[in-house]
Amino acid sequence: MSNVASLRINVISLLDSLSLKPGATLVQNCGDSEIGRIVIRAAKERKYKTISIIDDKPGTPDIIEELKALGGDIVVPESYTKTWYMQRLVGELSPSAGLNFSDGYQATAVVKAVANGGTFLTYGKKLPQHVVFEDADHKPVEWTAFLKEKNLKLKAFGI
Repeated sequence: MSNVASLRINVISLLDSLSLKPGATLVQNCGDSEIGRIVIRAAKERKYKTISIIDDKPGTPDIIEELKALGGDIVVPESYTKTWYMQRLVGELSPSAGLNFSDGYQATAVVKAVANGGTFLTYGKKLPQHVVFEDADHKPVEWTAFLKEKNLKLKAFGI
């Protein structure tokens, strides 16, 4: 079995573990990675809406269009996640699940985007020690305290 085929099976298992209904929104990081692309396709097949976060890098507009052509609903660069636009977006869409494939800031971006009471799933990555905030009014918060405050369910795979 090829790596892509086994990765697709893993993604299907991850999505199954979330028990989402058609129309639900999920947010993921590493949207332009192989696993991120598989999530976009599989979510589209299941009629989930996706918000995919990608790295800020040269060619970002082309990558955004490519991922939308695959079926991605909303694709944003990491820098966008630090704006009030992102807060408004997730407030409107209320993602019930977040998929984390990163051990960097994007893990924080995903957990902040998941609606209270949702599920945060991390795959193969150790989480940073703290959830960080952009504004000076908020001090970093430990992950466990943040998850508890938002009443999020944590699922960890491959760690």
